[in-house]
Amino acid sequence: MIKVNLAERKKAKSAVKFAASPRNYTPVLLVAIIAGFVGYGYWWYSNLNDQIADLENKIKQAQAQKAALDNVIKQDLIYETQKKTLENRVRVIEGLQKGQVSPVMALDQLSEAVQRTQYVWLSNLDQNNAILTINGVGTSLNAIADFYTNLTATGYFKNIDVSNAQDTAGNFVFSLKCEFSPPRNPAPAGQPAAAGGN
Repeated sequence: MIKVNLAERKKAKSAVKFAASPRNYTPVLLVAIIAGFVGYGYWWYSNLNDQIADLENKIKQAQAQKAALDNVIKQDLIYETQKKTLENRVRVIEGLQKGQVSPVMALDQLSEAVQRTQYVWLSNLDQNNAILTINGVGTSLNAIADFYTNLTATGYFKNIDVSNAQDTAGNFVFSLKCEFSPPRNPAPAGQPAAAGGN
């Protein structure tokens, strides 16, 4: 019986040793788990710091690009303003050139119409931009009508209006208002009208 008891004691001791050994590994296992969490936490924190630094660099680059683009936009606005100002000046100059009446050309065309008309003499000529007011004397109403026709035939005079024609001592005094407008493609002058009679 003693032998049996000893054998049972040995079995009980080995069972106690076997049961106690997992307790010896528990602190090591806990330390390993904690070290794993600490390592993972450090890696996660370091990864987040790297991402933050990368994002901050990208933000700085984007801000630098934005500042450069803001300067370009300001320059573009200045150039656009200057362009509009110059375009307005060009429009004004072109408008003035279109509306400008050359007195030499107007007198040349007027003298041509007078030369083709017999028995009509001009006594006064006023010019206000493109509007001409002409006063003259004709020997007959037919001569004044011929002058009207010859003015129209030049292609340079439009909206001709004979505002007054009256008989004074056998002659007809007239006042004529017209617009001098050079054609873009001037046609050759027409044949002179027939001379008016007395």
